Amino acid sequence: MSRRGRLEAALYDRANSELKKLASILEPANEPALSATLSSTTIAEILIKAPSLLDMEYQALLQYLQHTGRPYRHWTDLPHPPNANILPPRAEQPQQFSRNERTFSLSKSHKGNSAIYFTNPLTAIYGTGFIESIWHLPLNGSLSTFIIIRPHRSLSPEDEARAPFIHYPGLQTRILSAQPSDELIIIEPTQIITHLTTFERPSGTYGINQQTLVVSWALGRGRDF
Repeated sequence: MSRRGRLEAALYDRANSELKKLASILEPANEPALSATLSSTTIAEILIKAPSLLDMEYQALLQYLQHTGRPYRHWTDLPHPPNANILPPRAEQPQQFSRNERTFSLSKSHKGNSAIYFTNPLTAIYGTGFIESIWHLPLNGSLSTFIIIRPHRSLSPEDEARAPFIHYPGLQTRILSAQPSDELIIIEPTQIITHLTTFERPSGTYGINQQTLVVSWALGRGRDF
């Protein structure tokens, strides 16, 4: 775990030319910026090719936008008033995206790249979890990205206290259940703080009678990606 953390920190800093070459292979450079203004033709082409969101996914995204101060309307709420913001029912669903030369992936395609430390935009509480889905869709003339996170599941206070990490907050490490939460949280790229270093541990480690996951967000070293 320590060796992996040092490697990821070195790749992040890209301190010399050899590391830059290695980092460019392991973590490709950014994709083109998603904030460029899109023409109506481009928007139509994106939506025609994009798969439809499930009803529950669409409702969750609509509620997220409304709760974060963006008054979008359901696309079936006809008639729409002039100049209304309509949430499209379709979204591109890529396997990964890049931000600031960091690659973030779905857990089913690359579990290491999907483990992140983030801020919940609705509660301002920090959390850790895996990326379940990525949605790209045009809003207000530009392509927006939304990330659906499945948070890690906490252990009971008694079990967490069996491991040493809670007693050393400077390690920026926590032990959690290996079984993820049933909850899903929508965030945007600006809410991602850093990738996580993760280490799965078998049942019985530290006297905890279930499989656990040790996660560390020290890779960020106090800096946002």
